[in-house]
Amino acid sequence: MSGDNSYEPVYSDRELGMDRRISRRDFLDGMAVAAGALVAGGALSGCAAGKYGGIHNEVVNPPDGWKYAGTGDPAYPPAMQGLRGSTNPAMQIPHKLRDGVFWSGDQKINASGEHYDLVVVGAGISGLSSAYFFHQQNPNAKILVLDNHDDFGGHARRNEFHPDGKLLIGYGGSQSIEDPTVWSPNAKKLLADLGIEVKKFDKYYDQDFNKRWKLNDSVFMTRDMFPNDYLAVMKDDTLTAESLKSSGMSPAAQAAYLQLQDKPGDYMPGLSDAEKKLKLVDLTYRNYLRDYAKMPEEVLNFMQTFTSDEWGFGIDAFGAIDSWASEYPGFEGLKLDNSKPYKYCGPTIQIQWDADDPYIYHFPDGNNGICKLIIGQLIPGTGAPRTMDEEPLAKIDYSKLDVAGNAVRLRLNSPCVRVQHEGGNIGSKTVNVDFYRNGKVYRCTAGNVVMACYNTMVPYLMQDLPQQQKEGLFYGTKLPIIYAMVQLRNWRAWEQLKIYHTRFTSGDWCVAELDYPVSMGGYEFSKDPDQPILVHMIRMATAPGYENPRGGIGPGRRELFARPFERYERTLRDQLARLLGAGGFDPAKDIQGITVNRWGHGYALEYGRPWATFWPDGPLPSVIGRQPYGRVTIANSDSQNRAYADAAIDAAWRAVQELEGKPSAEQQAVPVP
Repeated sequence: MSGDNSYEPVYSDRELGMDRRISRRDFLDGMAVAAGALVAGGALSGCAAGKYGGIHNEVVNPPDGWKYAGTGDPAYPPAMQGLRGSTNPAMQIPHKLRDGVFWSGDQKINASGEHYDLVVVGAGISGLSSAYFFHQQNPNAKILVLDNHDDFGGHARRNEFHPDGKLLIGYGGSQSIEDPTVWSPNAKKLLADLGIEVKKFDKYYDQDFNKRWKLNDSVFMTRDMFPNDYLAVMKDDTLTAESLKSSGMSPAAQAAYLQLQDKPGDYMPGLSDAEKKLKLVDLTYRNYLRDYAKMPEEVLNFMQTFTSDEWGFGIDAFGAIDSWASEYPGFEGLKLDNSKPYKYCGPTIQIQWDADDPYIYHFPDGNNGICKLIIGQLIPGTGAPRTMDEEPLAKIDYSKLDVAGNAVRLRLNSPCVRVQHEGGNIGSKTVNVDFYRNGKVYRCTAGNVVMACYNTMVPYLMQDLPQQQKEGLFYGTKLPIIYAMVQLRNWRAWEQLKIYHTRFTSGDWCVAELDYPVSMGGYEFSKDPDQPILVHMIRMATAPGYENPRGGIGPGRRELFARPFERYERTLRDQLARLLGAGGFDPAKDIQGITVNRWGHGYALEYGRPWATFWPDGPLPSVIGRQPYGRVTIANSDSQNRAYADAAIDAAWRAVQELEGKPSAEQQAVPVP
């Protein structure tokens, strides 16, 4: 997808309804980036992220202030709308630390008087799982979980809407329990301990919904690549000659694509199975399609966003070897052996090699359901659910998350600013944890710390880490993404067009889809096209044009944070109007609410060929970066270089085991000077 401001709406602001109020609409801007301002030099000795990540070269300077966090009641964040996710207040202190200016003033350290057996930095799935595992092994432990956001869950975020008093539940990030049959024993046990029985989703997820309403997958071919906007509706999840014949794609390109999809040839004749695979290891998907399958430019453009929503970047950076393993178009004719995982495929593809689970294991609020159930186990009196069936309608009382006297406390709006062993001595039994709250820096002490935050932030919080470890942590910079939830008055236009999902070939947003049809625990999904519904839209903000996706992360992230909510809203309305207009959709009256979940640090970047030449033999930056340091260990999905809930849970388990003095074999094998 585009990583810049090049998208130009087709419809006027009036036609899009930009002059109409939607529920709690607000036009306050997101963070703007001051062009040309360089990172403060020398403020962070040994923390020159630009040297290793190549992305931090501008100082954030929001002219409209740091207070905007969306609209609605901050006492109950899930129902807030507007620009959410990583909000301006949540990013202020981390960016000051990154830019080397936070400690430049006279920052007094105020003793909080608190001591904990464990402090966890980060309240996402990995952080909450760390607290859970530690508490399970140490039932009398006192635990504090800190987070810079106003809501828990990290990217596993709940979005609520209330059209005419009806509750609609959506998700702002981490979607589903994907392929649970191949989860690790520890991750499976956590689900079981929380009472999550995935087989119940066989009933809760309406697997006949699309069939009953005759809804199909589709591709929206955009007017900047083709003569006109055109909706190509699939049949049985496959494009056909009939669906493409009026698209404006040239007959030769149509024939080439259909050949690639339906009956690809052997584009590497004369090579053995092993030789073909090694060739694919060194190619991007786009290069394979261009240089071996000989696809015309129209087909390459048509497929550019094919991988965007799943992997975070387009076919110009995604590897051909993983495209083959994912059964994307163009490889069947190679007749490659897929009886066992191929060593050069990415980690998730290898883990899920033989998995055949349906994509149905989804709480209405996505994996925020896992987080709420963990809180239900750890913190009494919050209103958190105790069973999976209670989860959808359970309403958290956020004022009860951080209560003195509770064994486990969750403290939001409290970014960690420094973690250091007492006296700077790695052998100390005490770790000082400084955090920022209500304009002041406070210090608590801990016997142990798990850093479950973005791993690229860890070197700013722990400046005494070994240099090699800092470099490993910086390398894991996350992919920028935006998940928007759009509340519609009805879904009649989708029913008229017979679609439930579309991929845009270009534009600001790469996907628009009806929410997943899950009804459980007293919550009911929309039963009729005239009822309100949520639409999920995805924008992968990694800038295109880089065969190494890391090159597109910085430009994409800067553009993401520079945008006001108004611009997200305008392009979102425009693409929905173009997609659904022929079905009678009117964005001015049919869109009733918008929540834009902005994640500058979104998907953990999964290692893959051809760009990650160190994969799989190593040394792996994630393994170097996550080594224990004294009484501090490192979790988060970053440390597993996989953007999945099970990876976040596995990281938590490993980090807690390391605190308990049980080092892994890999830890012993990776020296860190």
